[in-house]
Amino acid sequence: MTKSLSLVLSTMLSVCILITAPLGAAETQLPTKHDPNSDFVIRYDDWNLILSGSVLDTGPSDRRPASRALNKQTSSRLKHGNTSASGFEGNRVLFDQFGDDHVDSLLAIRQDLEAVPDFMPLEDFNQWEQLAYWYNLHNVAVMYEVAKAYPVKKLNKLQKGRNSVWDAKTMSIGGVPVSIRDIEEHVVANWDNPLVLYGFFMGTIGGPDIRTEAYTGENVVQELQHNAVRFVNSLRGYRLWSSQGRPSEHYELGKRFFPNFEEDLAKHMIAFARPDTREDLVKAKSFRLKNYDWGIADLKNGSTYAGSSFNTNPRALAFFIETPSNQFAFGGGAAPGPDGVGDSLGSSELLAKAGSSTLAPQTKALLRAMKIRNERRQRRGEVTVEEFVSDEGGRISRGSQTTEPEKESESDDDGGSVLVAD
Repeated sequence: MTKSLSLVLSTMLSVCILITAPLGAAETQLPTKHDPNSDFVIRYDDWNLILSGSVLDTGPSDRRPASRALNKQTSSRLKHGNTSASGFEGNRVLFDQFGDDHVDSLLAIRQDLEAVPDFMPLEDFNQWEQLAYWYNLHNVAVMYEVAKAYPVKKLNKLQKGRNSVWDAKTMSIGGVPVSIRDIEEHVVANWDNPLVLYGFFMGTIGGPDIRTEAYTGENVVQELQHNAVRFVNSLRGYRLWSSQGRPSEHYELGKRFFPNFEEDLAKHMIAFARPDTREDLVKAKSFRLKNYDWGIADLKNGSTYAGSSFNTNPRALAFFIETPSNQFAFGGGAAPGPDGVGDSLGSSELLAKAGSSTLAPQTKALLRAMKIRNERRQRRGEVTVEEFVSDEGGRISRGSQTTEPEKESESDDDGGSVLVAD
């Protein structure tokens, strides 16, 4: 009887230990110390190559709901694309251009970054170099998972539920099994500033922008401020619905930064707001986290629409964005090739079709919205998909950089001056 009772008590104790084990155990085992005097830096040449070759910078939002533009500029077929108000916002990844070798390269880069602590403990880097490392590892992992799942239109099932890839411990950092969500929780828990929320690429239109270059210890604070201004002043970041303010559900990740939720979040957003956004923030009588666009952040909204070769040629897409609208009606000129001369993919005949069926309707609408914004900002750009590399040499080197961020920075997207906490 005594032996049976002991067995029962032992079993109950084991169950209690399992039940009370803290969630996010991996996050608590990840390094939290840093060396403020360290001048070691991590190189991201291969990740930079992928970002510069596959990320399309769509420009800052003009806070105009996409649904209105869809009705005015395109046919009813657009109902098959992303019809949310924020459908024209956020930087895009050309996932439809990725082949198996590109996906394999993303995995190789992720694994290479995982191995960094095997050569030098993360504690030997300063806090900004560490922060850049976590963002780059997180964003490579997200891009890899989304690329594997492509084509997919919405990513809510990837991020949530029993089979969430966000919770799968697919990485190992210094022997600690780590998931995408573990990285998010680790950063939010150890960098005490809501600015850190804007560095995570979530694969969705509704999340912060994926940058066109890697984060580094030198640029991370400035890039986060840039992303914050973009996000706050977009419909995906904040919408006023009647008298209710609806911030993005992305802020759920950083609720610890806003103990008096409505007051603190509004104060935070106002610090990054343009005058029109600030007016909408002040008008709100209450706040509710009910705003998120789960659409994939790619150029074609996860569509398998197959047009002509123009539809999958990045240089032709760039020409489509840059060329005045009236040129399309008359055929325009040849799209520039690598040496500056026209090629068959950008012939006049093909460009003449750009106004009809060669591009998916939702893609045409997005590109036209981008073109209008880019003309207003007097920006010109080029979209290319370059060859990705998978075998990069040593990442760690010494560099001359400041270990403390600038205390004050002005954004180039018409936001206000933002004070960065120590």
